[in-house]
Amino acid sequence: MNRPRRAASTKPVGHYAPTSQKRKASATGGGPARKKGKKAAQPQVDGIGLPIPVIQPTPLDPAALALDLNKSYESEILPPTRPKRQTRWQQPASNPIMKLQHTPKGWNDQEPDLDPDDLKAQIARCHERISDNIMTRTFEYRLRELLREQQSRAAMMALEPAGLSWPVVQRLDTLQGTLEWLQKGNDEYKLVANVTKIMAAYRAGQLRWIPGLVTYWSRGAQLCNPRPFRWDEFNIINAQYDGHTGFWVEGLDGPGPGSQRAEWVSTPYPGKYECATFMNICVQIPDSTIVPKGAFNPAVGQASMPNSLVFVDDTGADAMQINKSDMRDLININRDPNGIDPPLPPLIGALPMMMANGAIDHMICRQFEVNMYDTVNQDFLTLFWYPVQVIVYDDTFTKARDRLNGPWPRHRLYSASAPDGSSYTYFGDVHSSLLSVPYVDPAQIPAKLPDLQLQSIPIAKTAGGKAAGGKAAGGKAAGGKAAGGKAAGGKAAGGKAAGGKAAGGKAAGGKAVP
Repeated sequence: MNRPRRAASTKPVGHYAPTSQKRKASATGGGPARKKGKKAAQPQVDGIGLPIPVIQPTPLDPAALALDLNKSYESEILPPTRPKRQTRWQQPASNPIMKLQHTPKGWNDQEPDLDPDDLKAQIARCHERISDNIMTRTFEYRLRELLREQQSRAAMMALEPAGLSWPVVQRLDTLQGTLEWLQKGNDEYKLVANVTKIMAAYRAGQLRWIPGLVTYWSRGAQLCNPRPFRWDEFNIINAQYDGHTGFWVEGLDGPGPGSQRAEWVSTPYPGKYECATFMNICVQIPDSTIVPKGAFNPAVGQASMPNSLVFVDDTGADAMQINKSDMRDLININRDPNGIDPPLPPLIGALPMMMANGAIDHMICRQFEVNMYDTVNQDFLTLFWYPVQVIVYDDTFTKARDRLNGPWPRHRLYSASAPDGSSYTYFGDVHSSLLSVPYVDPAQIPAKLPDLQLQSIPIAKTAGGKAAGGKAAGGKAAGGKAAGGKAAGGKAAGGKAAGGKAAGGKAAGGKAVP
């Protein structure tokens, strides 16, 4: 019986080798469900129960890639299409709307039709919104912020050659900070030449900032024209140029600093803040580094050996973060039979990261590979290890920092949580509706963050206990804001809006302007 099958995607035009006849492991089918205590996930099937074929990219042809590096993809990146302006509502000055629950149905304070970087348009829209007499305080505050940003931006742009775009000026400012940091560290990984040449190319107009495109650099030389980033291309080019040092990918991250810190079940640890949750992720240096090179001569069949590390579940982190000591351990467990270290993981560059306190830390960024292991089913998520960019904090002379999981778990897995006060987050490779997430009756949902677990304190130590308790409470409040406070606060606010005055008759107030 001929049954319909899902149509295979067409092979994209480009530098691809003929399809390999080697059986490729599926990246999704047959993996175990990724929540503690949950049974293995069944292979994905179509509507009539037949397995859905998983199509993976064919291997790259290095010779064709070398020719394609001269091609620029700038003309193939179209600017984002923005929606039309939303309905404009106006209210008489004699009867302004000052509460969100009284605004007309469909009204909001967003401006999706405007480019967020177009300060002139954003400021003009704020003036219009204030004249509409709806939630004027919101737009008065936003206007003050935009005017401050405009003044700061003008001062920065005055320092660079005329005609440069704001993203380029912002990038130059970021690279200047990175350059100074690299020079203070005696250019340990040979990156100064790359940064200085990239800055010169931006100032000369030879390089532009185009989201979605990158350029590769090695020891001050530009290796390609702007092109989309692909891990398989990166691996080939990085290996050709001995890229564990002196290698740089420009354009992979935003022009400014990234952000850090702003089951498998992600759970709080005893003695830690209630809203700081942790999870285990397996990390390995890329298999591509476990090949004979120089003095390093791995045994036949030797593969990269992973290590399971504990990470803080940080939804505010733009990149995964580990310590240099963690990288050193991974190097040690992957030595060859003669005790020779493998090369360092492929170098991507150096990233400035803005921490929660506003300070900017610079860290080296390298490629690692990650996976998840289910101790109940004793199996990895898949046979495929996922390449990720990881920033490495140098703890050689300082205390190691908490590792941060970054965006990868939520890019790869479904996640869910329950308002039961446990601060658990549930991850799985099946839809979140199939995860065993506890049901909580609305009447049992905690109205506040969990109370501190306090012990009885002897009378003689009351003063000391109060001081310690105060510190813990203060820390908890800060931690709650960063990790769990937003969700809890959002629910509380959402509950008020839905169950409180949202149904009030004043919602009909206001007049739509065509």
